[in-house]
Amino acid sequence: MTKRTLLVGIVLSLFLGSCVTLMKGTKQLVTINSNVEDAGVYLNGAQIGTTPFASEIKKGNDALTIKKEGYRSHTLSLSKSIEPIFFGNIITGGTLGSITDFATGAAYSYSPSTYQVELYKKGEGQEAFLDRYELRKYALLNMTDISVDLGNNGGDHLQTLITLAELPYNQDSIDLVRSKFEISNGNEITFGKEVVKLLDA
Repeated sequence: MTKRTLLVGIVLSLFLGSCVTLMKGTKQLVTINSNVEDAGVYLNGAQIGTTPFASEIKKGNDALTIKKEGYRSHTLSLSKSIEPIFFGNIITGGTLGSITDFATGAAYSYSPSTYQVELYKKGEGQEAFLDRYELRKYALLNMTDISVDLGNNGGDHLQTLITLAELPYNQDSIDLVRSKFEISNGNEITFGKEVVKLLDA
């Protein structure tokens, strides 16, 4: 047996072993955060909680629905076969998640089994929704790099965030972002909610 064959065998063994480990168990912890607090989380028509939501969901369920009065509801598809951690993403498309349906809202996974769900306000235009969605998503996914830029009082990630917030890239805007970061106390969800307020600054 050549060294290459042996190496391939070891890699396959580790790979298959990981699959078995990841797929065992009948339930899976799912965490759902939203731009709307206390939005109802429904499974098969029955409410099982509100946002922010964290609970074990029996595997094999197709979807969860998130809804609240005054907002369009959103259906969140769930993985049926392989644990989302195996791919690092349980939403089809994209490395870190993707927009699934702008007609009803959007969702993305920013860590295994953790979703951020954005709900449209009824009567809200698509452009306003997309501006808010992209800003919050960028803040959530790049909080660490943004914090480094804040420490340096400037940088590419910070500039992109400020541009998405439709603010001029200057010291006043940097200080505004810094204040939102301090309020968040290192929590990505809080940071995302605070950053969206920059659109009204």
